[in-house]
Amino acid sequence: MKLYLNTSNQTFDFADIDLPHTHHSEKSVFIFDFDDEKSLTDILNQLADKLSEQVLENSYVMIAKDANPTDPAETIAGIVPFNMFYTRRLHSWLLDDISLHVQIYFQPIVDFTQNGKIFAYEALCRIKNPSGELLNGEESFKLASQLKCSEELDIACQQSALVGKANLIAPGTPIFINVLPQTIMKKRWLTLMMEALSKYGIEQREIVIEIVESEKVSPELLSECCDEIRAHGLRIALDDMGSGFNGLRTLAAVRADYIKIDRAIVHEAQGSRVRTVLLEAIISMAQRLGCTVVAEGLERVEDINFCLDLGLAYAQGYYFAKPESKPTQSVAALPKQDEAHRSHIPDEFRIGEFVMRGLTIEVNTSIEKAREIFRDNPDTEMAVVLDNLRPIGLLKRGKVFTQRSSSLGAYCDALPKLITSRTPSSLLARGLYLERGDAEPWIMVGDDGIYIGILQPLEIMAQLISRKMSTGSLHPLSQLTTGPTLRQSLDVSIRNNPNTVLVYIDLDHFKAYNDRYGFIRGDAMIRLLSEIVRQEFLGATGTLVGHIGGDDFVLILDHINTKLEDKLLDVIYHFQDLASHLYDTSDLERGFFTTEDGSEHPVASISIAIVNGSQGVLSNSVAAAERAAYLKKIGKSNIGSIIVVEDVTPRLVVPEHEVHSDWQARALEALQSLLKYRRSEDSHCMDGCFTDYPFFEVVFELNANGMQRYPNWINPNMYGKIKAGGAGVDRSLQAYYNEAHKALKPYISNIYLSTATEDFCLTVSLPILNQVGGLESILVADISIAAMAMLSSNIVAKDKKN
Repeated sequence: MKLYLNTSNQTFDFADIDLPHTHHSEKSVFIFDFDDEKSLTDILNQLADKLSEQVLENSYVMIAKDANPTDPAETIAGIVPFNMFYTRRLHSWLLDDISLHVQIYFQPIVDFTQNGKIFAYEALCRIKNPSGELLNGEESFKLASQLKCSEELDIACQQSALVGKANLIAPGTPIFINVLPQTIMKKRWLTLMMEALSKYGIEQREIVIEIVESEKVSPELLSECCDEIRAHGLRIALDDMGSGFNGLRTLAAVRADYIKIDRAIVHEAQGSRVRTVLLEAIISMAQRLGCTVVAEGLERVEDINFCLDLGLAYAQGYYFAKPESKPTQSVAALPKQDEAHRSHIPDEFRIGEFVMRGLTIEVNTSIEKAREIFRDNPDTEMAVVLDNLRPIGLLKRGKVFTQRSSSLGAYCDALPKLITSRTPSSLLARGLYLERGDAEPWIMVGDDGIYIGILQPLEIMAQLISRKMSTGSLHPLSQLTTGPTLRQSLDVSIRNNPNTVLVYIDLDHFKAYNDRYGFIRGDAMIRLLSEIVRQEFLGATGTLVGHIGGDDFVLILDHINTKLEDKLLDVIYHFQDLASHLYDTSDLERGFFTTEDGSEHPVASISIAIVNGSQGVLSNSVAAAERAAYLKKIGKSNIGSIIVVEDVTPRLVVPEHEVHSDWQARALEALQSLLKYRRSEDSHCMDGCFTDYPFFEVVFELNANGMQRYPNWINPNMYGKIKAGGAGVDRSLQAYYNEAHKALKPYISNIYLSTATEDFCLTVSLPILNQVGGLESILVADISIAAMAMLSSNIVAKDKKN
């Protein structure tokens, strides 16, 4: 009998394999003789042992009686992938009812905010072979993949997990169930899942579908499937965030309820600048998306304390408990956070520290040599091709071994984003943040074009998110105290002052707003609320204003303030008034907005909880957060903004009316006042106006046709952030020109992210009419979101005095 082996790789030989063989006229076809099953198995074992995984993945085998099979149909039918053929012979038992071999183990997920209490369990797949050996999930699905039965194994594991949930896990405790993306996309899968939930009496909200990385799939297609899953009441988690295929596009498209951070990033993160920045970046993105982060693979006290310092809510790992066939009811206690184990988060960021040399190959290298280089670097997926030290393309491992060409250049892909070592890191980060494209590596070159190395975009994105260079313990979006400093301040105040009052402020329906309007407007809303809170409380005696993260803020007062509720009502009034610039007119007129699932959400409301210690002394910040969560739950059951004050029966304070400040009229009045200044080509001729009206960032003038008359007049505080010049630029397509030109009335834009200052602002334009009522020119000015809050706050304060 003959065993035929065909591989697309022609570079290896059998010199170190003691296997007699002949080869066909084509070098890639090898023929082995065998007499019985034992000798065939010996040949297969040696091939599997000696040849690389990559070679075997691209190899095919066939059994024939002689060296020259003549029946084409029989020949084609007998050809199968090597791995499938080999696995069938060694693990034929998997071809039977696969569910008979499945065993489910459960690992707890703990809640840091509840002192390490068990929050949920993850169901983990195991397979027991006939000899009693237990294969882990990775080994099991590798075998199933080779036998083309991954979907069958996946569904069998899920069904077993649901049986375990029904029989072993108490109602109310969620379970995370792993599902392959390709399984989710099969129409029958969701039907089977819902039928099983009904059969076992399991609530949909207690099931979290954890999408595991297995192969690259379209984030858009995956998102459609997840929307349908979510519509049936199930929740979604993305596994292995930060590695594999679950990247930025998937994160943005799927809008998961939970994000599980890969162990490779969490483990020893506090000792690695790269992993620290990646971890901080993922956490900050999750907060903006309204996702909850779960850290996986925690084993060391240092890693746990590091995650606690970063404000993570959930975690799992061997430190707490190993997977068990019967869910454990107890886990290891959280470690004491003494200074010996406390992590120290680095405050300084240097872009040069993130440059990696990477693998490089000169363009005149032979194909065989390039393949040898990749074989010597088995963990490297791509190399940068250089021509006289200058990068010209990317060479990917898959193409080198699967395509045939005589020229290395024919294998190359185009270069991704090319940057220089002098490009500001904040500019790079902002570009990625706005584009949210695929996280392809960027190539860095010197001023002379010589290759320096590669950068991972996610690390650069962290520069914008973290801003550790100068902000230290300040939140990157609000510039308010956050992170370990805020948590330590909370605990110190509670421990040392029994009169401590805590105020928790958060936006209502924020995740829905993000879904409806997008990330940029979501960030603008958070920034607007932070500026309003800042105007009311920052600098007040005995008051610390903090940003917990996402849309959650906190005030720490060392005394009971009798005017506190009035000031918080002012926050609500200001926010409801100014947030109108963050919604479409149609939504404002209706009083609500609609998300893709058809749900309706009211516009611009805030829930505020006041924890005053009236229901017992606060032990720590965790206990305070628990009491605040209870109060906020009461508040969120009401429609509209509300303040809930801690008492025997929590007291509700509801805004009695709406307050509309005339800050817009004051801004337009100020813009009108600029007409008294001499306007000319001198870029400094208007400097005096910014002393009188510091809330303007830049002012310019358009003629009746929309052409800019003079250079930008820039607030001296904005020098270096806003470009000078601008004279002669055609701005006739801009809304601030068109609206003012069409109606001959002032125009005020919605809030947007300025490309010049990288801050949120709005634009005000004022038409200037000649003596006969015709349009002479238009004055235009930008006002920052902080200035909006300042104007509103100051005006309301003046009105109160009057």
